[in-house]
Amino acid sequence: MSRVHIEGSEPIIALVGLGVGVYFFFAGFKELKSKRIIQNIPTSKINTGAVGTNVEVTGRIVCEKDKIVHAPISGRPCAFYSIEIQRWEKNRKHGRNSLGSHDTGFDRGHWVTVESFYSDKGFFIDDNSGANAMVLVDGAVVKRKGDTRDYEMRSNNFDQMPAGLRQSLDTNQKKLRRFKLKNTSWLFSNRFRFREWCFSVGERIFVLGHADSGLKAPKRNTMKFKTFMRAKKAIQENEKLKERFDTNKDGKLDEAELERGAKIVAQQLEAKYSKEKLEDLSAKTKLVFKQKKPNPFYISNMSEKELIQDLATWSTLKIWGGPILSTGCAAYLFTLYF
Repeated sequence: MSRVHIEGSEPIIALVGLGVGVYFFFAGFKELKSKRIIQNIPTSKINTGAVGTNVEVTGRIVCEKDKIVHAPISGRPCAFYSIEIQRWEKNRKHGRNSLGSHDTGFDRGHWVTVESFYSDKGFFIDDNSGANAMVLVDGAVVKRKGDTRDYEMRSNNFDQMPAGLRQSLDTNQKKLRRFKLKNTSWLFSNRFRFREWCFSVGERIFVLGHADSGLKAPKRNTMKFKTFMRAKKAIQENEKLKERFDTNKDGKLDEAELERGAKIVAQQLEAKYSKEKLEDLSAKTKLVFKQKKPNPFYISNMSEKELIQDLATWSTLKIWGGPILSTGCAAYLFTLYF
């Protein structure tokens, strides 16, 4: 009896496809459930939203002028941004040619998300009802319409990264466990893509999630030394920041100017809102949206109608496409081995 000899990555790809198909199937039902919840829950005003339940609101993002940030890739002024770090991974296809020798075939690949981070924890929205809501983004499903901005480069060229993007990565380095901003040699370099999306001040936002009540203003903490040193380094490496804090305009920063600038930047890094402003916002904050499993949590700049249509489309594709993908992969594995 001859022994079956299998080469290449096709069986592994088929196994992955089998698992992905199963995942899509259940994810589709989860999105279908969320769609029905959105359809069944009426939109509330923030000042009358029922605390401790799923609440649906729409409002515009509010932010202090001096707390507006600039998205690191596009430079766009915004209230909140996200950076997704993706690495290119190759799938190499192997096989035998007609002469029986190995044929490396061709390279295929796909982007894999390795890390992501936000500019801060969240933002406030106002619907002109006399109250506002705070949205803590972590754990939310964000559905956006509009363009994202991408920046691609190899890890051996990280020293040529745009200053804004590098500063953002430096500031959020503690949040990044699977990505290190460190140059590699050309031989061992990887291809990376940095994807940016942001929400602008005044942009209309739809939120569905579990709503808690109130917001306590945090105590004023002493500035962390590490934050101060990080801010100091950022100023030294950024020409625009140097120019900003060069108060006597002599073309260079003396120690006093550098210390003053570092304190200002460090304060901005540690808190998006001043204590006084946060106390003012706290008095008006009726709802706080944050992840609470198993409750759905959606944030979108789409209208409710657009979001429902988006969920309907994707849930249908996943519920039907998942089993088709899994069945096809299972059939391939069956014929391959049996």
